[in-house]
Amino acid sequence: MKACWAVLGLVLCNFTLPAQQHLIRYDIAGEHVSYFKIRKPGDTVTISVLPVSKTNRVNLQLVNAANSYQRRVTYINREEAPEAIIIPGLGSNPAQHLVSGLAAIDPQLMNAADIFKKQENDNKMVELEAETSQQKAAKLAFASRYNEFTAAISQWRSAVLFEQNCQLLWKDLAGLRYSLQEPALQVKRAAREKTEMVFPGAGENPSVILLNNNADNLNSAVTAVRNKFSALFQTYNSFSNLDIESPVADSLIKEAQGRTGLVNTNTGTAKGPDAVVNRISELFRQIQNDHYTQLTTLDISRKTIMAEIDFIPLIDSVTADALNMGQRDTIKRLVPIFKKEPLRFRNTFGFSFVSYAENRWHYFVTPDSLIARETADQFQPVVVTYLHFYAPRDRGFRWGGTFGAGVPVGGDNSKLNIMLGLSTYLGKNDPVCISAGLAGTQVKKLSGWKTGDKVSFSSLSSNDYSTVYRLGYFFALTFNPGNLNLKD
Repeated sequence: MKACWAVLGLVLCNFTLPAQQHLIRYDIAGEHVSYFKIRKPGDTVTISVLPVSKTNRVNLQLVNAANSYQRRVTYINREEAPEAIIIPGLGSNPAQHLVSGLAAIDPQLMNAADIFKKQENDNKMVELEAETSQQKAAKLAFASRYNEFTAAISQWRSAVLFEQNCQLLWKDLAGLRYSLQEPALQVKRAAREKTEMVFPGAGENPSVILLNNNADNLNSAVTAVRNKFSALFQTYNSFSNLDIESPVADSLIKEAQGRTGLVNTNTGTAKGPDAVVNRISELFRQIQNDHYTQLTTLDISRKTIMAEIDFIPLIDSVTADALNMGQRDTIKRLVPIFKKEPLRFRNTFGFSFVSYAENRWHYFVTPDSLIARETADQFQPVVVTYLHFYAPRDRGFRWGGTFGAGVPVGGDNSKLNIMLGLSTYLGKNDPVCISAGLAGTQVKKLSGWKTGDKVSFSSLSSNDYSTVYRLGYFFALTFNPGNLNLKD
């Protein structure tokens, strides 16, 4: 009765104990797969294979996987899938890029003496004495208007370069967020460093990104360039009425016309800064707040060999065009699933070599009527069939129990041999088996005599032997013909 209660208690415990949980950790950036058994929250043990016989509760933990992708998991049975497609992220340093046509402008101020200087053979004293107050005022006004125009061009150039750096920063941040080749810490650090270069202080206070007023600066700079050029050109036109001639002034006005034309050509870009800055702010916030560790439940079976993960980008059309990435493009990654399956039974056939102590000696009577012995068969070949019970596993050492029987090949002893031992398996789908263990059968044992006894007869007969059951050992090589040519 006590035994029944004990058995019932064990059964109830088996139903009430929680099933074991197992975890596959896949580092996407490093392409590294690890397997863990979860004993309790916070306590994990590294394992080499997943024991699907004990649990199907397997979680896939994706490391360095941002929220910028939607994940879809499918399972592969018995055949390999194509290699994963990798789209490299973009990366650059905004400070190293300039739009063509925006050459550096020398901010050095010009003065009237430099603009209206005379040739060496001219009589400066005569010229100065003949110069009227109106001419002098016009020359000074031209120099002043030109310096103001140059300052307006410099302000416009700074505003345009800021916009261009914003465009490059936006593409860099988008490339970082949709890259699956960089670890999470490196992505966050690179995003912070690149953003700090364009928006100083954004790392500590992201609102700095939205507080800039570059759109207003750019529009006001364009207006200032036009107004300053108009005033400069008006002063230059007054030279004809005042009999003022200067090759330097002519050259400067042509240069100013070219720069004003460049400003007018690039005026359309003034509509974009606010939209780009908003995208930068949103991307920077997403990268800093993204969780790069995702958990997905897997439902694996005995035949599952891989999990194929499709990463589908959650991306708008504008960002997709900037990265040359389709909105429906997917990145495929393969996660191998190595398992230890439930207990399996399998038959094999082949040859075994058995050895018994009684068969190692041959007894005979010497010419001086003494019983002596000499070495006989150390091993005896046996045709065998085995029943194996083991848990197949995708990698590592595979072994299990073996029970079988066989009949000796040749010799006087044709008794059935019973064998029990351990086996290991070779090849895909375990077609070859190597076994070793204990063997038992009936053997003939010398009875009533021992080595060195003096006898009155010249040879031993069957009456001098008795049949007994003895244990020996065996070594076997057997095959499963049905699995020799299977592709799986």
